[in-house]
Amino acid sequence: MTNMKTVPPKSKGAQDSSIIRPSQRGGVQVRERNGIWEVQVDGKFRGDYHQKEHALAAAALHKLSPR
Repeated sequence: MTNMKTVPPKSKGAQDSSIIRPSQRGGVQVRERNGIWEVQVDGKFRGDYHQKEHALAAAALHKLSPR
């Protein structure tokens, strides 16, 4: 996905982990916390996934689906 960028994870002692965010506000957001990948669409929760690939696939389907 071209409009998503990865923020590198902080040191092992840091509280926050890596986050992938769209470059614009709203839209589809995928983020990882404690090994669980969360998908949000327009700020609404859409699902948790154990694998990054599954979360990205769900995000792509939400992005392509009509609203």
